[in-house]
Amino acid sequence: MKKWLSVFGVAAIFAAAPLAFAQGQGNGQGQSKDDLPIQIPYGTHLTQKHAHGQIGEELNTSGNDSKSGNSSKGHPGGGGGGGGSTPLQTWSATVQSPIDGNFYTYTMVGQNPATSNTSTPIATYLIPVRLNFQYRTTTYSFDPTVSDPSCLGGSNDAFDLTKASPIFQPSDYNLGGTPVGTAQYVDAFQRANFWSEVSVNTLYGTELALLTTKPLQTVTVSSGNTGLVNGTVYVLSGTQCGSSTGNTNHAGYIGVANINSIDSAVHSLITQLGIPSNAFPIFLLYNAVMSEGSPTNLGNCCVLGYHGVTSTGQTYGVAEFEGRDNTAFSGVADITALSHEVAEWMDDPLGNNPTPAWGHVGQVSNCQGNLEVGDPLSGTQFPAINMGGFTYHPQELAFASWFYRFAPSGSVNGWYSNNNTFTQDAGAVCH
Repeated sequence: MKKWLSVFGVAAIFAAAPLAFAQGQGNGQGQSKDDLPIQIPYGTHLTQKHAHGQIGEELNTSGNDSKSGNSSKGHPGGGGGGGGSTPLQTWSATVQSPIDGNFYTYTMVGQNPATSNTSTPIATYLIPVRLNFQYRTTTYSFDPTVSDPSCLGGSNDAFDLTKASPIFQPSDYNLGGTPVGTAQYVDAFQRANFWSEVSVNTLYGTELALLTTKPLQTVTVSSGNTGLVNGTVYVLSGTQCGSSTGNTNHAGYIGVANINSIDSAVHSLITQLGIPSNAFPIFLLYNAVMSEGSPTNLGNCCVLGYHGVTSTGQTYGVAEFEGRDNTAFSGVADITALSHEVAEWMDDPLGNNPTPAWGHVGQVSNCQGNLEVGDPLSGTQFPAINMGGFTYHPQELAFASWFYRFAPSGSVNGWYSNNNTFTQDAGAVCH
């Protein structure tokens, strides 16, 4: 089975700047130009970009290139069944969209909220990944287990902050005056998503439970101007947090690795670490992103996260913890990318849940027809959540009713997204 790519990405838009960049000059201390990161021109703005394709299979992988039943009240959630193509606990339903009259069948993680009144625990693994960018004589590293005081505060590191975040820890959620429960962020989203059923089946939930952490894993990518280049390092202009002047988590640096190189490493790690087929492994990066194509071409950058499925049905996620708090990328900080990918994994674990075509919103500049609940609101954050003395920034997410054009929406308060940014559905079929 091919792996469908859900991406959460950013690309550069230049102020009269070309899409080609020269390596920096030598520093007079024994480093050649091949050992220095790429300087990003002043005035470069980072915005979100939608990427296309399926990792490792339909994307170019050579050289330097990388990636029907009944519904309840017209709202998705009726029907029954379980997913047969994935070892995860899943359920399926078929709904008819009023926008085109077509029937659409989707599969989601957990149990059917129309028939279940219990919480489904999903065994989850959190794996920190250190990315080493190997230049000719120098290695730059981005490590989620190393503290970054001036970005994250105190002795905090991205790995520990992620474990303590709303992704895994419960909090009380009140949406527009409606308490939707004490839950993890994505669990609360899903409860609100199917509120017409969950308001009756009040114990319903889907939790990232039985969290297991794995030791730090190291992935090395070749960098520089010589040989096969699978990664590079950019130097961000403007004021950035960070105080490290060493080669690990260097202030103002961002690693960019070819997404196919990362995905190949992730597949190997899933096998090496013995991840059970019914579990959800999450691979955590820090201040490092991915490119679709040559990483030295800024036009191919940047993917902050994706979720995929292997040929054996193993689902997984990869996401960056962004330490620079909405400065490197607009609307992206700490767990923004991770919340995006976990929610999309929950509502579209195989990446092939169809919807009427929608687009020209969020990170999607054209049209797409899938149930990727993060894509329409990329760059739009849910109200910040303070937990354990740290302020987290999950992304706002779109409800299923938005995609299928149900009116009224069966989600909480009749909303179409979990902070009510979307006040109506996706509208006419996108062309």
